[in-house]
Amino acid sequence: MSAVFEVTQSGITAPAFDEVLEYFQGKAREIFGSDIVITPDSQDGQMISIFAQALADVNAQAVVIYSSFNPNTAKGVALDTAVKTNGLTRHTATHSTADLRLVGQAGTTIRNGVAIDTNGNRWMLPETVVIPVEGEITVTATAESSGDIVATAGAINRIGTATLGWQTVTNPSDAVVGSAQETDDELRTRQSKSTSLPSMSLWEGIIAAVLDLPGVRRLSGICNNDDSPTSEGVPGHTIALIVDGGEVAEIAETTYLKGGEGTGTYGSVSYPLMDKYGFPHTVRFSRPTSVAIKAKVTIKPSATYLSDVATEIKQRIADYINGLAIGVSVNLPRVISSAVKDCDTGVDTRFDLQSLELARGDGALEAKSITIAWNEAAMCSVEDVTIEVQDA
Repeated sequence: MSAVFEVTQSGITAPAFDEVLEYFQGKAREIFGSDIVITPDSQDGQMISIFAQALADVNAQAVVIYSSFNPNTAKGVALDTAVKTNGLTRHTATHSTADLRLVGQAGTTIRNGVAIDTNGNRWMLPETVVIPVEGEITVTATAESSGDIVATAGAINRIGTATLGWQTVTNPSDAVVGSAQETDDELRTRQSKSTSLPSMSLWEGIIAAVLDLPGVRRLSGICNNDDSPTSEGVPGHTIALIVDGGEVAEIAETTYLKGGEGTGTYGSVSYPLMDKYGFPHTVRFSRPTSVAIKAKVTIKPSATYLSDVATEIKQRIADYINGLAIGVSVNLPRVISSAVKDCDTGVDTRFDLQSLELARGDGALEAKSITIAWNEAAMCSVEDVTIEVQDA
């Protein structure tokens, strides 16, 4: 029996602590005789345990180091290093952005302006904004905090830095939601898809290349190789990408470079390109239409229920819905599963779920799944989840 890790063609194996301890105990009996006292409460036994634990720790560290070279098992910084072989870097956290309509007296200069939404989040204006003679101007503001800060149309409505001549602020449309730093699981998924970049399939290559662009969070689409349009309206011999996040110019350029000759593009966003010979091209794609999902959960508390459990349930549901891919419907049983699932214990026993209802936008709450179209993306904020606690 070996007490040290071993690397073979099948990978790495390492003995458990009990096996290492048994190895050292056996060697001690060979040297000092079978009658040596090496029980856990003896001095010799404790010394042998220290040696065994030290070697078991070395074995465990060797397994971690070996695994760090494989993107499927590496974690953290090791995973960052492993995916560099594919030309990838981890996406850092991004900030939400929103187009703000500022109204005020002509000539008013706003320096380092701040607007505030109904949830108290601060939105930073460009360093200097001058209101023109028309008395209003639209500028892009950036959320002060990184991550998925949500602001629906009209939610950013307070002036955070009082400035003489600046009268009102509002966001006519929903903010473009930022994202948290890419997790290990998300990076592994992107690494797996990135191996399709040099593939023989142009469609797979386009998907992988666009997904690798900074800021791109989700992507879906249709590749129509037939002569007739699809049921979704995509013309023949045309690709239709639905891209969430990323810069328009980078998406268009990547699509053009990876696309095949004679293949058209389809979508509501168009971007003009000029090839190196001076010929103009127009690349089209679409942004997903955000579908706000609301949920109402009715629960009956158990003896271990605390008030913060409701907050946990809301976050679980919002995280599940916001993690759905573009075009994926909101399945009621899976939302229920996310609501009652606790990461540590499996099923959360601090409450009994009585009912769960979903609504699309301002529609009526019903106990049924929500259908999402191929070019839509479900979105849910914690504030859109209501918890009703029945009497125990």
